[in-house]
Amino acid sequence: MGKLKKDPNSVELANKIIEQYQPKSVEEMQAALKDILGPMFESMLKGHHLGYESNDKGQKDTKNRRKRL
Repeated sequence: MGKLKKDPNSVELANKIIEQYQPKSVEEMQAALKDILGPMFESMLKGHHLGYESNDKGQKDTKNRRKRL
């Protein structure tokens, strides 16, 4: 099985991240990735509807909030 080809856009993006954050250690690279990926995940989660509003304290169909009957 051959080596997968890397998307040139991904390589360019990775280089821009390294250029912007200039990490000198694994910890600094992890912090940079948290800065970048955090807002992406938040945005995706806001778009995902769970069937109820966040922190909804309203009346439920069952007494047990965890059990869906």
